[in-house]
Amino acid sequence: MQVQETLREILDLDYSKKNTFIFGAHIFTQYLIKFGLDEKLFSNILDNDSRKIEERLYGTDLIVKSPKILKDIENPILVLKAAQYNEEIMKDILENINPNTKFIL
Repeated sequence: MQVQETLREILDLDYSKKNTFIFGAHIFTQYLIKFGLDEKLFSNILDNDSRKIEERLYGTDLIVKSPKILKDIENPILVLKAAQYNEEIMKDILENINPNTKFIL
């Protein structure tokens, strides 16, 4: 799948797992991983739902964290594939958490 190959190429360049995340503890992320995106590229999954925080996303070894953890990371990278919610999520992170976040859409 072309999108996943592009994501892998970008994430393998200069970034370490410690500053690379994927957003959404839901079916969007499960699909990406099922179709070949390596979960080992990410330190955590981020999600705004407080009920999911510190839980593991079913079918993966990834633990869910609040997007607020991006605040303490110098140049975080966030893979964002949340359909109609992309703009809302990006705006919230850039305006309220970390304006240096790089998004891979």
